Amino acid sequence: MRCAVFSCKGLGDGLISMILASNLALNQATVTFYHPFLTELQGWFPFCYISPFPDQNSLDHSLAAYDRLYIFYEKSVWMQSIIDHCMRRYPEKTVIINPIATKNKDYPYWANARFDGAKPFVENLEMFCREILNLEFFSKSNGIIATKNLKHRKYIKRIIIHPTSSRDGKNWPKEKYIQVMQKLLKKGLDPKIIVHGSEREEWKEYLEFCPEFTSLSELSAYVYESGVMIGNDSGIGHLASCLGIPTVTICRSKMASLFWRPSWSEGIVLYPSSIVPNIKGLRWRDKYWKSFVFVPQVLAAVNKLI
Repeated sequence: MRCAVFSCKGLGDGLISMILASNLALNQATVTFYHPFLTELQGWFPFCYISPFPDQNSLDHSLAAYDRLYIFYEKSVWMQSIIDHCMRRYPEKTVIINPIATKNKDYPYWANARFDGAKPFVENLEMFCREILNLEFFSKSNGIIATKNLKHRKYIKRIIIHPTSSRDGKNWPKEKYIQVMQKLLKKGLDPKIIVHGSEREEWKEYLEFCPEFTSLSELSAYVYESGVMIGNDSGIGHLASCLGIPTVTICRSKMASLFWRPSWSEGIVLYPSSIVPNIKGLRWRDKYWKSFVFVPQVLAAVNKLI
C-alpha cells in the first residue's frame, strides 16, 4: 500500500499530522508526507519520505501512483486546488480530514474523522487511526527519533522560552515573558529565548539569551537537550512535547487548550480562570485574556516540571 499524507503548513500541524503517517507505516504502508519545510527533519522521521508540496503542473503524475491520499483540510488556495484535483480525479482513494474541534456537521468533511473538541488533536488522530481506519497497530506517537549523539534533557536547567506564534492574538505579552526570564535567572536556571530570524530585531536588547540556528534540525536538537519549554500555543510547543520535553503552554482559553495543547509528554496549560466574566456583551475573558494569566503561575508550573 502506497499512501500520501498532505499536511497543513504549520510546524505544529505537520508534527501532529505525522501521527497518521507513522501509524500507516506501522501497518506496512509506504508513506510520503507532504509539507513545505519539514524536509529539514527528514533524519528525525526515517520511516517515511518527506517532500515539499508537488508542483501544480506535475500534480497528476505525482498522485497517480498512490493507493490512498490523505489530506488535512485547510482553506488555502494551494490546498483547495489539491482537494479539488483529488476529488475530481481520485475520489475513491481520497480521504479528507478536517482538523476542527466541533460536532457541527456543516463544516466540510467533519464527518470523515469526527474529532471531539474535548480531546487533544493528538488523541483524536490516534482515535481516527484506531476506530475509523481500523488499523491493526496504532499509537499517538508521530515516530520522531533523535539522533544517537544527543542526550535527552542533558541541560536540565535550560528553560526554552518561545514568546511568539503564528498570530499575535495568541501571544502572551513580551514584558511578561521578560519577567519570567528574569525570575528564572535569579533561581539559577538558564532561560533561552527562541525567536525566528525576522523577530530578532524586536528582541535585540536580549540577544545574549537568543541562540541562533541554521536549520530546524539544529533547533530540534537544542530543544531535545533542554529541561522545560514555555510558550504560547505554537509549533515549538508541539516539537518539545513530541521530543519528551515537559511544556508550559499559555493559551487564550480553556476551550482552545483542550484541543490544541501539546499532548505527547507531561505538560501544564495556563489560561484565564472561569471566574473572569465572559457573558455576552462583555467577553472580558476573551478580550483581555492576556491580563488574566500571571507570571507566578508560569514560574510555579516550571517548578513542578523541572
